[in-house]
Amino acid sequence: MIRVRVPATSANMGSGFDSLGIALTLYNYVSIEKISGPTEIKIMGEGEDFLPGDESNLIYKCVRKVFEKCGKEPGGIRLVMENNIPVTRGLGSSSASIVGGFFAANALLGEPFSKEELLSMAVEIEGHGDNATPAIFGGFCVNVPTKNKINYISSPIKDNLKFATFIPDFFLQTKKSRAALPEKVLHKDAVFNVGRSALLTASIISGKYENIRVAMGDKLHQDYRKRFIPGMSEIFDLCYNNKALGVYLSGAGPTIIGIIDGNDNSFSMKVEAVLNKKMKNWQLTVLSADNEGAVVLGGF
Repeated sequence: MIRVRVPATSANMGSGFDSLGIALTLYNYVSIEKISGPTEIKIMGEGEDFLPGDESNLIYKCVRKVFEKCGKEPGGIRLVMENNIPVTRGLGSSSASIVGGFFAANALLGEPFSKEELLSMAVEIEGHGDNATPAIFGGFCVNVPTKNKINYISSPIKDNLKFATFIPDFFLQTKKSRAALPEKVLHKDAVFNVGRSALLTASIISGKYENIRVAMGDKLHQDYRKRFIPGMSEIFDLCYNNKALGVYLSGAGPTIIGIIDGNDNSFSMKVEAVLNKKMKNWQLTVLSADNEGAVVLGGF
């Protein structure tokens, strides 16, 4: 049996709408093997109560797509999914499923496709690569899809940055969150984000972390989505009041992430004290960046 590990991902990162993303040390696992009988699908962990356990499952669809591109039928497949990434929370659970299915099938077939080809296949499904790119390549990623390829850069993140992940006890569907965005934006708002997205990229890659707070400024999506996320402003204030370098809405939400100094051990203690007293519906988990991306772990 082949086992694949795929990291959670956080997209947009404030100013980098649909273009910036990072991989985090929270993982889903997909195991796959050929069997002689009918297809078997087992889901454990996040989503086990409502994700489909039949051939409409997203991971199985991606497995089948890889086989079809090779001109083959999958036949009987046993899929085991161990999910730790919360579903519909803005941490790339869909991308993890897509990438996990592609990597698992690709490994089972002897790896006929490169990572770049798998990325293009993932973007065909999702429409943008801000989650799929870091899920595959790890680290901090910039991606720009063009007609014939996905142009990307993946840069490793040093251990001196940590990601304080605030996960609420409610869902927010990406479709609903994206529908809140306007079709047109003001020229000055576009310029605002372009400059800050460039600054954020340069700051993270160069280690000039003092620029992150300014670089995360956004006029394109966060304010429009705020009405779906009660407590968002309070979480932002809580992070900045405790010396976070930057705070942003992860993906389409509702998870919020504060970027913090990895050497500041007091952040979690202070923030959790407030959450436990005033905002018990938010859970804090401090993660590191995953610089590997999806990996095939082999058998177990």
